[in-house]
Amino acid sequence: MTIWNETGNRVCEGAGKLIVDDMARKGISYDALTEELKMKESFGGYYAFKEDVTTATSSALYITALASVIRAAVEPNMVGLELLQHNTDMMTTGGKGAMKLPKEKRVNAAEVAEGGVITYTGEGYTSITVSPTKKIAASKITWEMVKRGMVSMITAEAARVGKALARKVDGDIITGIKNVVTSGNSNRTATGGSTTRASYNDLIDSRADIEGFEVGGFKPTHVIFHADDYAALNKDTDFKQALYRANVVVGGAGTASVGVFPQVEYFGPQKIVQSNQITSGTSIFVDSTELGTFVQESDVEIVDGRIPGSVDTEIIALESYGIGIQNIRACSGVVMAAS
Repeated sequence: MTIWNETGNRVCEGAGKLIVDDMARKGISYDALTEELKMKESFGGYYAFKEDVTTATSSALYITALASVIRAAVEPNMVGLELLQHNTDMMTTGGKGAMKLPKEKRVNAAEVAEGGVITYTGEGYTSITVSPTKKIAASKITWEMVKRGMVSMITAEAARVGKALARKVDGDIITGIKNVVTSGNSNRTATGGSTTRASYNDLIDSRADIEGFEVGGFKPTHVIFHADDYAALNKDTDFKQALYRANVVVGGAGTASVGVFPQVEYFGPQKIVQSNQITSGTSIFVDSTELGTFVQESDVEIVDGRIPGSVDTEIIALESYGIGIQNIRACSGVVMAAS
């Protein structure tokens, strides 16, 4: 739900109008913005809009235009959401302040003889409580930006807000995962030196920490690298031989062809995720189906207001969420350390 609190000077509405006018001058249709206005409920995606184009004035369109710039900058810059399960129950129920998630309990199947009594194995229930909190990213639109029609600067500021919120979401998710990769949890592999980066052999050992846990183990789906570690690994012959680049198919039915530049890379079956939100010297494997849950309490909400003592207006992107790690053995990591 994109929420916009209007102010008396309506500076942000004016900023949105500039964006729409600029689209019109360039011959770009803003039908997509109108469609967003018509979407009253949409929980299938990451965002929902509630403005109603049949009852709203044009100001709703202008506001949605500016909000769309922020929204467009959030989603493409996030990689962390694919590392966890996504739960939106608190959005559909109005929010209860906290949610309990099941923790590390597996049910085992067993054979039962004719007339036999069922014996429960792996029964019981423990939980963790996730209490979402709101996170914000803010910038400002100056009076001069609107008055002088500085569309590029307005969209740049809006995009900066969206990217900042995306980095916050990614940082929180990756930090939550990194914090449970410890020797005590038996899911940490040291490189053997304080300046020695992960090698191919280190990655194989770390992946085995997940796959060899309990009967059946977990199945890592992703591996997260800092850019420095990924650069070093690409100089490792064994790693390069294990690297798989997924081909991109372009074109329509009957005319499909393989794209020249691959878009996705894999280390064996694990999708490679590069993020500078992870500490340089730390690489982590994740089973995204078992590790934990991203509990979302609100969509990205957009709020504006005049800055006290100024003619400028602040724009704030806000989202409320929490993160719960339910199975600590569904992740493992290689850490640049002597031991």
